[in-house]
Amino acid sequence: MRQLARIKAGYDWLVQMHEAALAAAEAAGDQPAVIRLENVRDVMDRGIFVLLFGQFEQHVTETFETARERRVANSDWRARRGWDVPALAGRRLPFETRLALVLDRRQPTYGAVLRAYALRNHLAHGGTSEPVGSIEQLVADLNAWQAALEH
Repeated sequence: MRQLARIKAGYDWLVQMHEAALAAAEAAGDQPAVIRLENVRDVMDRGIFVLLFGQFEQHVTETFETARERRVANSDWRARRGWDVPALAGRRLPFETRLALVLDRRQPTYGAVLRAYALRNHLAHGGTSEPVGSIEQLVADLNAWQAALEH
């Protein structure tokens, strides 16, 4: 999640610019500009959600690859059992599978990540019917989920 803080800082700057423009439009009574700016904020939040979640996706991939490499390198077959199958090598493995191999599926975090991933897919493919929610909360969740991967 190397770029998470930079993406969030860029988002915060954009929000400040947006809020200033919105305040100016409201003060001028320019309702069409207010509506346009509200739509711009919605698009911005959706795009930032996808970018931020992408950082977590990359971290899951890196965590999975590290776990796989360690298990495959183990001389004890019981430790590497199942991890050295060709299906687990390469980048074609679905995100949900990589996640299930590095995060306990019985924990609430697993379900929360999958719900966010479903929203990310919805947004990335042009969906607008699902609300994004708070970007602040998303960043907090991503950091918590990253910590869960480390345990």
